[in-house]
Amino acid sequence: MGHATDQPPEQHSPEPTNRNLSTDELVRQMLVEMAERLEANRPDVTLTPTGRIAIIQATTMSPNFSSALRAKAPDVEKPITRAAYAQLLRAAADPDQPSLLDRYAAASQRCRQIGQQVGLRRCDEDPEWRAAEREAEALWKIGLAAGHTRDELIAASKPSGQST
Repeated sequence: MGHATDQPPEQHSPEPTNRNLSTDELVRQMLVEMAERLEANRPDVTLTPTGRIAIIQATTMSPNFSSALRAKAPDVEKPITRAAYAQLLRAAADPDQPSLLDRYAAASQRCRQIGQQVGLRRCDEDPEWRAAEREAEALWKIGLAAGHTRDELIAASKPSGQST
């Protein structure tokens, strides 16, 4: 580390450290790490196809893991924010997780439930409701950035049995 731009080896060439995990488990773990990095750093910025490759290379220098990540990480074919792409990475890492629309529906339902508990006029004063509202708003923005229409998001947020 004789130069100011040198990095310690563990930061310069990240490699999986848990050798007890299978390759698939390590790839899923790295997909989640990529998602976390995208959400934490400039989440509203558009991710390009080159940015997709860069985040993969920043995650691992191993040719085997790099090709496995390229195979699992969705291609960037249209403009998408880093936060919306992070949601796609999470879905690729765990296909059994609820869809973005389902998560938005649950967050909207949580706002309604808290609103009923505290009374609609007192919602803004309730920290739990404000947190639920922020989550729903973030998922709304991610949904739009991921290509969902406003109508799809509104329909998902309606309680079952209620029409738009």
